[in-house]
Order: sequence, then C-alpha cells, then structure tokens
Amino acid sequence: MRRIETNDWWDDLVRLKDDLSLRELAEQFKVTPGAISAAFKRTGVTRRAAPPGPRARRKSRVDAEALPPEPGESSDSARPGSKDALILPFKGKLGNVPDAEVADEAGVSVRTIASFRARNGIAGYTGPRRRRKKGGGRRSKIDAFAELLGQVPDRVVAEKAGVTLNAVRNYRAKRGIQAAGRAATPMPQVAHATAITLRDSAADDGAWRVTTENGGSQAVRVVVAGSLAEAANRAEAAGLGQIVSLEWIGSVV
Repeated sequence: MRRIETNDWWDDLVRLKDDLSLRELAEQFKVTPGAISAAFKRTGVTRRAAPPGPRARRKSRVDAEALPPEPGESSDSARPGSKDALILPFKGKLGNVPDAEVADEAGVSVRTIASFRARNGIAGYTGPRRRRKKGGGRRSKIDAFAELLGQVPDRVVAEKAGVTLNAVRNYRAKRGIQAAGRAATPMPQVAHATAITLRDSAADDGAWRVTTENGGSQAVRVVVAGSLAEAANRAEAAGLGQIVSLEWIGSVV
C-alpha cells in the first residue's frame, strides 16, 4: 500500500497538523486517522498540543489563511513544485461543480483539488449530484446474428459471432428466446446434417449416427431406423438431448 507521505498533498496535511484534529485531517484528505498518525511517526513529524478550552481556538490559523489576499497579493500564484498551475485555469469552477469534474479537466487527483480549495478558502460543491450521461450501451457481437437465435443451435451463433457458447445462451435467455429444437413441433428439429442420404420409411432399417448436445457437452450415438425422421424421433424419445446432426452410416445387416 502506498504510504500517504508520498502523496502530493502531504505538505498541505503537515501544514494543517496543529490546526486540525487527526479526525478532521483524515476527513479532509480522505485517509484514516491511524494512517496519519503512523505517517507522522515514520517521518518524525510532531504535533503541537491542543490548547485547553473549545476546539474553535485551534482553527484560528486556518481562518486567517482563508481571508482574502491583501492588496497587491495575488491568490492565483502557483506554489513552486506543486500542481497549482494545472488547477488555476479552472479555479472559477471550484465549488460550482464537483471536484471530480475539475480534476478530470486539470489532469490531477480529486484529493489535489480538495487540498487546493482548502488552501484558498473555497467551499466544496453542494449542488445536486450529477449523473453521467448514459451511453447507447455496449453493443454485443451477437446483435448481428440475433435473428438466428432459436432457429439454429447456439453453437452455430457462437461460431459466427466469435463468442463463447455461454455468451450466446445468456444473450438468448435475457431476451426470452427459446433454444432451437426445444419448441413443440411434429418432429424434432435437426440443426444440421452432414452427408445425409434420405431414405423412405419402406426402406430397410439402417444405422444413423446421431450427435446430441446436453448441458454444453456433445455425445455421438447410433440409432437404427428406416428414415431420417424416424431416427430423429427415436433419438428424441430416448432423451439423448438436443439433436445437433444426423448422418447416415449404412444398412443394417
């Protein structure tokens, strides 16, 4: 973890160490009181004991520094070695917009902006919280193939879009699209068939290589049937999973 004494606002914290409590310092510089105490010990920095009576007495030095500059004294001068020069062009926005917005424009951290405001007696932004403009949303690679969802197996869409199978499944599920082959149809839908030789129901039984998918894994089995439709029906009745392909092997002797 980065030690807080290496931050560019460390000198500002040390300058205020006798005017603010550890809790107040922690709130201003967005760290914990323990981290400040440990940093003081590491760097040999000591704090002046708080005077007796109300804590308001300790703020006299801060209040004096928050006064307007004396005649002839410019409040727009940058401290040597600091990032003030980066902030000064945007000084008019301080307190009128969130510190984060000025920090983005000046190219510095939010803590640096807060420290600059504290040194110059500029109150923080108290207006309504600004929301970032919503973009058009990140487009998915699957968008171009959305019309295929539910018509062909998810794996086909995944290969075309260059995404994972799970990405296609999630995309389809969010849009309430049923997977291909799972709707109630007269006969099971076959995603694709390679080297299929169609045979009529009167032909002799033959062997069909059936490739199915279940839970993301594929399995290959052989079904004996007299036609493509009969082979698909038998595979579905056996609960083998979603049919990916049917391939004719040959006649059964």
